[in-house]
Order: sequence, then structure tokens, then C-alpha cells
Amino acid sequence: MTKRLVLILGLLVAIVFVTVPVAKEPLPIVDPEEVGFSSEQLNRIDDHFAGRVERGEIAGIVTLVARQGKIAHFSAVGYADAEQELPVEKDTIFRIYSMTKPIASTALMMLYQDGLFQMTDPLSKYIPEFASLRVLRTPDSGLDDTTAMDREPTVQDVLRHTAGLSHGLGRSEYDRHFVESGIFGTETSLEEMMSALSTIPLVNQPGAMYRYSVGPDVALRLVEVISGTPVDEYLEERMFGPLGMDDTGYWVESNDADRLAPVHWLNDGELVPIDEEHGHPEGGVLVQPWSVNSYTFDHEYKGGSLGLLSTAEDYWRFAQTMLNGGELDGERIMGSRIVDYMRRNHLTDQQRETLSPALGFGLGFGIVEDPGAAGYVSSEGTFYWGGAAATSFWIDPVEDIVVVAMTQHMGVRGTGSIRGELAAIVYGALVD
Repeated sequence: MTKRLVLILGLLVAIVFVTVPVAKEPLPIVDPEEVGFSSEQLNRIDDHFAGRVERGEIAGIVTLVARQGKIAHFSAVGYADAEQELPVEKDTIFRIYSMTKPIASTALMMLYQDGLFQMTDPLSKYIPEFASLRVLRTPDSGLDDTTAMDREPTVQDVLRHTAGLSHGLGRSEYDRHFVESGIFGTETSLEEMMSALSTIPLVNQPGAMYRYSVGPDVALRLVEVISGTPVDEYLEERMFGPLGMDDTGYWVESNDADRLAPVHWLNDGELVPIDEEHGHPEGGVLVQPWSVNSYTFDHEYKGGSLGLLSTAEDYWRFAQTMLNGGELDGERIMGSRIVDYMRRNHLTDQQRETLSPALGFGLGFGIVEDPGAAGYVSSEGTFYWGGAAATSFWIDPVEDIVVVAMTQHMGVRGTGSIRGELAAIVYGALVD
């Protein structure tokens, strides 16, 4: 064999090894009894939600329950599209809206563990426009009635929602101005969003109180600035790729578009898609048709407050990684002590006066502080969040449980109880 032929064969072998993707680990599905659940009780999940589908209360839902890192329940019930009677599947893709927030916060904390910033750093260190922010004199003041900041908002403030930023989800003059500034436009980049935010007064002084906000969008802009990488590339390279989250991203390509479920609303008592033909419920930026139908092309907005698409399996991979202390299937994205730091309450008593006394807030996650007052069964230290289209997840370190529920509804009465209903059935199934 000539040296030239040996070289060519060697290059071909190298190409094969470079281009063939590494297969991710198969799902660890086990009998419920193996991880301390009752099969009979877990089966009530499907029975319960099938009843809700039959009564026209929801279109469909995918649920996943895992314990000790193993999946004891994974099912799809009902329809992805109720009007077309298209069944929901385990690999149906969902708009996760605010369940983007924990992912965004985790992405930034991956840079924190690299020593690239501190929690107390002012935001203006990385986003200079934020050095001259103004603050409404009172939360009800007009947009031109402002005062100076007592101090600048910090990185910790945006992660725990104490920067004084808003989310624009209400119907006040301020909220209308917030939305009309274009910050959520599909062709608004994070850099442009920060420029727009810098012209809008904060609602309250930085550090004064918890106020649900677009802090995670700021967090992802910090990711771009500190890492020097576009955020979608950063997430793919450092999180989605290593964790096998193959169906998570900001848009779906044409060959997967049929897997994307529409968001439903109740129009004259019927569940129909939110779109130009069927309209949308009243109130808020998130119900506008562009918000639910802009996911089949690669738009400029790569948000941290909303914007990601995912599947139940993919989100379980993220949540299980956090329960495992930052590692899944041999791939570590974060140190366990950093995860512990994130899932602790970061609010002072004064800051969390606007929250239920049962709850706290960490860095990107809600925290159950008092299970008895939470309104549904849970464990102390459970961390969780949900999305505007009625998606939800929680991570219970005490019972070693991860639960993910994916559905697509807005303005549909009764969907807010899905989390509590699922919690009752799951914890009722624990026998060991």
C-alpha cells in the first residue's frame, strides 16, 4: 500500500469519526415500583387528563415523572391540535415561554463558575447604557416623573428579579409603553433590547423588592458580552449539545414544523389555535399572534424571558441535570455547589413581601420554603417554574423527583391547576 493511499484512508477514517454524531444515552425507563412508585396510582395521571380532554377543558398534555434519575412515567394524552384532532406525541414540540428563564439563568451561572464575573458587579460594567437608568418616583408615576437610582442594579438583581425591571405583562400606561418600545419584537436582538430598556425607567429602586421581570433577557445579553458568543451558539455548544437536548432551540426547521403544537384558547367555548383566523384572548403581549406563530424561522430575538421551544424529554434532561448537581450521563455543565447556590432563596424578607410567604426565589428558580403553605403537596427546597402556555416543571431534591408537564393553552380557565393536580397524583403514588 502506497503512502498516498494510506494518507487518503486515514483522512477518510478521520472524517467518519468527526462527522458521525455520538448517540445519546437511551431513556432510562423503568417500572414505577423499581423507584418507589405505585403503578396503579401513576396510571391515574393519564386517566385524569384524559377526562379533562374529553370534557373539552384541555387539548392534550405530555407528562414525564422521574425518580432517582429513572423515568417511571412518560405519556401523551389528547391532542396537539384539538381543532384538527391531531394527537399529541411524546416528541411534540412546545413553546415553553417562561421556562426559558431557568435555562437562561443557568447559562449565565456557567460563566460565573469560570470566574468571569461576580454577583455584585453592576450591570453597567457589561452594558454601559444601564449606568444612567432612571426610576419612577412611585410605581404609579407617569413616565416622566422619575428620580435617580440609589444604587445600580447588579447581576444578582437580574437573576433574582430585584433589579426594578418590569415584564410589561399588565395593562397600565407603563406596560403599554414597555411593550410598544419593541423590546419583544421578533427582529429585536438582545443588544437592541438592552438599548431600548435603557430608555425606560425602572419601576422601583434596585434591590427594593421582587418584581417579575425581563431580567433573564439581561442575563443572556450578559452571556453574549462576557463569552463573546451569540447566545444561541453558546447554548447549543455548552448546554443543549452536551445534554442531548436535540429538540430545544429558538425555532424549528421545516422538516420538524409538523411536530410544533399550536397554542389553544377558548373561543365561544371551543378550543382553537391562536392565529390570524381564530384570533386570541384579550390582554398582554404574549397572546398576540406573532408571539405564538413566529417559531418556524430563525428570527433575531433570542430571548431569556421567553422564546425557547422544547420537548418533555429535553426539558427533563435539563431538570435532571440540575437535580444531579450539574451532570447528566457523564456530561458535566456545572459544579454541584453552584447548583446548590442557585436553588437557595436569595431574597430578603423585605424583598419577598410581594410573594406568597410559602415561597422564595433563587437564581432563576422559584423555591418552596414552606410546603404547608404552598397550596399543593411538595417538599421543602423544591425548585420549579412554569410557562405562559401552562407548561410546568419541578425538581424535588428531598424525594429525588423531577416532573415535567407540557401543554399549550393561554387564557383557558382551569389550566392553572394542572401543576397542583399532577403533584397530588405523583406524591400520592409514592410508596417507598
